[in-house]
Parts: sequence; C-alpha cells; structure tokens
Amino acid sequence: MSRRAYCRCQAVRNYDYDEAAAKLGCQPQWLKDNVGKLPRQKFGHNPAVFCECELALIQQMHTVLPDNVAELLAGVGARDPQGDDDHQAPAGEVGRPALASLVPAAAHSRKAS
Repeated sequence: MSRRAYCRCQAVRNYDYDEAAAKLGCQPQWLKDNVGKLPRQKFGHNPAVFCECELALIQQMHTVLPDNVAELLAGVGARDPQGDDDHQAPAGEVGRPALASLVPAAAHSRKAS
C-alpha cells in the first residue's frame, strides 16, 4: 500500500495552515501544535500542507460518536445495505426499545449556588 493510497483527489489542491483551519473550523495554531499527529504532506523545510482527503481523515480522527449513535449507525448499515430510505424499521428492531416502552427521565433537583 502506498503512503498516499487514501488520497482520492482527482487534482490535488493543497491547503496551508490558515486555509485548512478555515475548512476544518479550528484555529491554525491547533493544527501547528498537533501537526505531528495529523496526516499531512511535508516538503523539506516548508510548512506542512493538507489536501481534501487529509482534511477528511483529520475530521474522522476527531469525530466523537456516543455509543448509542455508533450502535444506531451499525444497525442501519446491517439492516439496510441498499440504502432504501423508504424502509421503516419496526419498533424495537435493532436493539432499540419500542416507542411505547420509553418513559421520561426523572426530574433533577437543582442545587442552590
């Protein structure tokens, strides 16, 4: 596997720190501080640059999915491999409780500050 096998860019467009940060919605300094842990291109003593595929990898690396969302996504993929959006899962399918069995959460008391 080549080092850039992940890249699917038809024409590679590289972004500098400022451009990449704007596309990711983060600060350029964060990219600079974490560049050693991020996919990037490095040409000699020049600053690192990022293509669209590397920005997508960075987004994937820093995407947080709560367990229930990950389970839901796994269930959707297993249940509907063709992507048929018209198919509705019966209540309780894929490890989810039936709608009728759901109850509101208990009220939380507020502490005085």
